[in-house]
Amino acid sequence: MTVPGMHDLVERAADDGEWAITARAWTGAIRVTVGGETSTAHIVDGRLTDVVDGAAEAVGSRDITIAAPPDVWARMIEPVPVPMFQDVQSAQYREGVDVGGDELTKHQYFAALRRFMDLVRASANRVSAVPIESPRRPTRTGTFDHAVGRYVYVDIRGVEHRMYFEEHGPADGIPLILQHTAGADGRQWRHVLEDTGLAEHYRLIAYDLPYHGKSVPPVGVAWWSREYRLEREWLMDAVVAFCRALDLHRPVYMGSSIGGHLAVDLARYRPEHFRAVIGLEASHATPGGYTDWLHHPAISNDSKASVMAGVMSPQAPEAYRRETSFVYSQGWPAAFKGDIYYYCVDHDLTDEAHRIDTALCEVHLLTGSYDYGTPPSASRALADDIKGATFQEMEGLGHFPMSEDPDRFLGYIRPVLAGIRERLG
Repeated sequence: MTVPGMHDLVERAADDGEWAITARAWTGAIRVTVGGETSTAHIVDGRLTDVVDGAAEAVGSRDITIAAPPDVWARMIEPVPVPMFQDVQSAQYREGVDVGGDELTKHQYFAALRRFMDLVRASANRVSAVPIESPRRPTRTGTFDHAVGRYVYVDIRGVEHRMYFEEHGPADGIPLILQHTAGADGRQWRHVLEDTGLAEHYRLIAYDLPYHGKSVPPVGVAWWSREYRLEREWLMDAVVAFCRALDLHRPVYMGSSIGGHLAVDLARYRPEHFRAVIGLEASHATPGGYTDWLHHPAISNDSKASVMAGVMSPQAPEAYRRETSFVYSQGWPAAFKGDIYYYCVDHDLTDEAHRIDTALCEVHLLTGSYDYGTPPSASRALADDIKGATFQEMEGLGHFPMSEDPDRFLGYIRPVLAGIRERLG
């Protein structure tokens, strides 16, 4: 089991617009070792070639290497890989695949490496690497979405922030606030906001944290002169202050990734403010991911977007996966690293989760089967540590369930929200 014939890969790459964009200006190689056999894909100024010339041979420092056992490689190139084999990075973290080479090159050209694997998978299965499916929707030209956006001024620790939010649902509905993931913004919830069934009983509110999306930095604070770092206490205070500014009485909270971690932190440290929390992709702790590569002058936001693509489900609609990555590519460059500080360092309920009282604040955890950053086993362990908490693995979903595959996600979350509403009477 090796890399498919180079001639076929070269032909596919020559006609592939995504490869041309992601590999531009790269001269080096991708060397794949499966078992004891190595195959080399040479790259000259972004062009994949099977002709080994002086330019290709001379650049060893710009090479990326992949080494995998035959059985692991076989699962990585299946038409629809099973969870933890869908991406080079997921296989590296969870299945022991060795991804080597120059670190800067790996971050700069991770999108190209992912596309290379798409081409390899397509070649191995003799299919096109260009998706033909997309979500089908009726023509809506001239109509308006249900969600309406506006700003509210929020005092967070004595600093006034102008926070943007969008909402849909009756003013007297059960407030449901929706927290986005690290480095992103409330657009991730746009599909959920449009669900008319949920909006019959819930007032859906998706906000942009300060320094994210349309919530620009506050005036009067020299934010540009200090490193942005999201800390747990400030984040909890910010969400409580936002709810206070909108006069929301004990809303239901739902968030994913940093938002999932925040769900259980709120249940532990601010339960009096929330009647229930829903944590998507949550765990006790997620150590080890906070590095300087997350905000580096030689690495663009393209890198963050391509890495995020790998934690999504290959079963999700291509258009929605690309949209999720698109949002990531637009964030303030410092925001992602700063948010990951909370995700990987400042959030740690290892010794505290068992203290959460679900009689004060319900806790519901759901995690996508394809999320290698927070695998379902980690969320299940967290739920087991919280008496009265619920857990459900979301089959066929990844780290961004609400945006990568909203229809499938709504099938999981509607019963949870219905149950909360019924218990509220």
